[in-house]
Amino acid sequence: MSPVQPLLLLAALWLWGKTDRYRLSRNRGGPAWNSLLAHCLDTAAVCGALIDEHLAAPTKAHLADAFGAGCPSTARRVLMLLAALHDMPGKAVLHFQQLFAQVRTRDTELAEAGRLWALHAARAGIPLNGQHHPGPPHAHVTARYLPALLGCLCPRCTGRNTRGPSPRNLPLHDLAAILGGHHGDFPDAATIRAATLTLDLFWRAMHRTLTDELARLLGVDLARLPALIRLHNPITPVLLGGLVVHSDWIASNEHLFTYRTPDTAGTDTTAWWQASQRQATAAVSTLRLHRWTPRPMTWAQQMPTTPHPRPAQQTVIDHPPTGPSLVIIEDTTGGGKSETASYLTHHLALTCGYHGSYTALPLRAAGDQLAERTAAYLTTVLGEQERAHLAIVHGNAFAHGTTDHLTLTDSTITMAPNITCEDHDLHRNAPAVVLDHWYIARTRGLLSCFGVGTIDQLVLAAQRGKHWFLRLYGLANKTVVIDEAHAYALYQQRLLAAAIAWLATAGSSVVVLSATLPAGIRRDLVNSWCRGHRTTPTDRRPIGPITITDTTGQVRTHTPPRSRRSPYRTRIRLVTDPGPTQLAHHLLTRHPTGITTVILNTVTRAEDLHRALRLAAAAHGWEPHEIKLLHSRYQERDRARHQHDVENLLGPHPDPTLRAHHPNPHRPGRLLLVGTQVLEQSLDYDTDHLYTDLAPLDLLLQRRGRQWRHPINRRNKRHLAPLTHVLWTPRPDSLPHLPPPTPHTVYHPYILAATWHTLTDRAPTHAPRTLNHPDETQPLLDAVYSDTPPAGNTPIHQLLAELHPHWIRQLQEEDAQAAHRVLWPYDEEDNATSVSALASGPAHETFARSRLGTPSTPIVALYQHPDNSRLTWTPTSTDSADLTSHHPITQAAPYRAQRLEIHRNTIPAPTHWFTGSARLPAPDTWTLPDAGALADRPVLLMNPDGKPIDPRLERLNYDPETGLSLRPEQR
Repeated sequence: MSPVQPLLLLAALWLWGKTDRYRLSRNRGGPAWNSLLAHCLDTAAVCGALIDEHLAAPTKAHLADAFGAGCPSTARRVLMLLAALHDMPGKAVLHFQQLFAQVRTRDTELAEAGRLWALHAARAGIPLNGQHHPGPPHAHVTARYLPALLGCLCPRCTGRNTRGPSPRNLPLHDLAAILGGHHGDFPDAATIRAATLTLDLFWRAMHRTLTDELARLLGVDLARLPALIRLHNPITPVLLGGLVVHSDWIASNEHLFTYRTPDTAGTDTTAWWQASQRQATAAVSTLRLHRWTPRPMTWAQQMPTTPHPRPAQQTVIDHPPTGPSLVIIEDTTGGGKSETASYLTHHLALTCGYHGSYTALPLRAAGDQLAERTAAYLTTVLGEQERAHLAIVHGNAFAHGTTDHLTLTDSTITMAPNITCEDHDLHRNAPAVVLDHWYIARTRGLLSCFGVGTIDQLVLAAQRGKHWFLRLYGLANKTVVIDEAHAYALYQQRLLAAAIAWLATAGSSVVVLSATLPAGIRRDLVNSWCRGHRTTPTDRRPIGPITITDTTGQVRTHTPPRSRRSPYRTRIRLVTDPGPTQLAHHLLTRHPTGITTVILNTVTRAEDLHRALRLAAAAHGWEPHEIKLLHSRYQERDRARHQHDVENLLGPHPDPTLRAHHPNPHRPGRLLLVGTQVLEQSLDYDTDHLYTDLAPLDLLLQRRGRQWRHPINRRNKRHLAPLTHVLWTPRPDSLPHLPPPTPHTVYHPYILAATWHTLTDRAPTHAPRTLNHPDETQPLLDAVYSDTPPAGNTPIHQLLAELHPHWIRQLQEEDAQAAHRVLWPYDEEDNATSVSALASGPAHETFARSRLGTPSTPIVALYQHPDNSRLTWTPTSTDSADLTSHHPITQAAPYRAQRLEIHRNTIPAPTHWFTGSARLPAPDTWTLPDAGALADRPVLLMNPDGKPIDPRLERLNYDPETGLSLRPEQR
């Protein structure tokens, strides 16, 4: 390490790294710009604090091996240096420094500050003369020139051809590419070459001076650094890239860090470094990024409202995982799998050192309820001293009822997006579980120690796309719980398998929950886990229901003892669908008491039945409020309200301490609930009678899980099994009428036909078919999803043989789509994925997809009142909707409030409404004259009665009770 020249260092202190674009520094009396060295030190200090307080033990072990030859303290210093160098030399070049000297802004004070800075910089010897010419992004400049500063002697780095060998130090170049990806994409070789500049001696001297000074302050011997770098493990680039981005984002938060310049903070760089460390420690505390340090607790202590574990839960307690593991739990719906997963997150944090957990769901609609349960659980296990953030991670986190304001039985538990970074919660009664608004921004939610969200985050973590590695970094420090594992299409399953392999490579643990898991999916999960650990499973066909696989591939299966309770049985009767009118008459007369739920496969069918029920209700003595509809086509505010009503009326007792012995006092004497798949998964409600469209067998069993879910509601029937009615439409040949195999088909006709065959084969002639779980249901599931259709010569066998090739082609297409996008840590020959193979860029922004098919089109609803002068968010509001364009940083409070209202008023409209001969006008034509904050969004402007103002949209209607509907076009 060369001695730093004082004059060069003084000049280097005048290089700028950030400007006060949002006046946050100046409003506190600080300077209008921040020194590049100060930001580098802030980032280094945050990196050190995250290593000390946030990273999971396996992550720290990986990084110690990769950057410290196994020595944690050495790796810590090296990692802080690398984090500091993310903007250097990229910002220490002429074209970047000229940006502030010639800044174009409406902020005249900032422009004047730039002019004065240029004068001081020139006096310090920084050459800023000449016209500014745009140059390559600073992150790519860092990737281009950093290897030379770290010791690479290849011709590209030295700028000269030497005689004899001068090998390219590939680890240093890979390292620079990783740091060059701190804006979300690792650059490829061509992008890095394109960042080549003509650097004179001054700028090269600046680079050397800043690098040497950072190394001196952080205690790193640059001569030894190349020998310490080991990037052989494919998870290392992910962890380093994520750590650098995480550190940079926090260090860039002007609420948490103050600007420093030579004329305001002096020139003592040691004092600068000390200030950075103090502010970094405070920032990590403010953002509650301390890893979970659980204390040993029994099941009863963790689950005070259900202190006696069920047989499956006791089996996990008696045979826990002994290190990082894949745990697959298969149990009946309502069997307590979520509680078992919570217990395992505690156990694995205690034994493996994870900093928290993330629970992934198939649908975001179930997030409210799970977030409440998770917050209640964390309140119990965190204790009085520990504090944590619980992030809700999906596209509508702003609109989430729990995010907005959640009050549980313990009034100190809240999650609110308007908690500011200045709130240090030092008072004794501070909330134990909160969500800071900092985490609501895109991608940041996974950086919280605890999170609840959708499976999309895992699926996207295994594909090249913006910040893909940051997602994986956030997940790698946690126990990841995958709920409803049976509910994902093959495309998602393939990408999920790769994500599990990455998590295994990182040393994470994964807990998989399912009530109906086909054997093939169970086998793929175990194989993916073992691929990440570069091993093979000892049992290639694990049978469950509890399967635990460790890092060596050792597979253990456990079967819980038989419960003393009656076996879990299902009685299924196939019923010819008589159409909405006759079905409505049947439901109103056949079930005059109790809770009756009807789950249909499309919104249109649900709307038709609900309409028929409402028309016939009065004639049979039913009130309108006794008939409810729930599907996906509501404004978010109305969907959340309806879902809350269902859970409030049909869920367990609202007081967790009374649930075991007292039914829900709000449960009505009768109710008819009609809905779609939103009633199928993750909602904790209990119905007496169940009717469902024919659906894949695993989903029928999932729907049945909402029937007789809470035994407390029918103590005198515990020895009986409920009857599930499956609606189907026969063809003239008595086979089921099936939808055509088109992209818009909800379920593939082959799987529907296979399910129908499975339920009718060997079924009693005049009685329902009774299935015992899991002894009889598991073989049936495996038969439905078998690679070959069942053999036979009957008409149903011929139909299955006809449909099976279509099914296989769809699976092959999904498999090909996933294979085209997926990233694995190791290929099929066990070769580690190189850093160059992890490169991404703008072309990958639309490349990465979490789901196939055409997504819905988000429409924002707005109401115009008769006076034509007032627009409101709700039909009854007296306050005008705020459509002013607010800045997310300088006007943070009104911006967040406005975004919340926009998300609450968003309706997902099916894309097929905008195609075909009867299509609606293109959504990009649904505009307002003065749209303001809604300028880039389709707006459905309506009268208070829900009828659109635009005559082109007259076929649409919105009712808060029934949602958005489209009237068929009149012929």
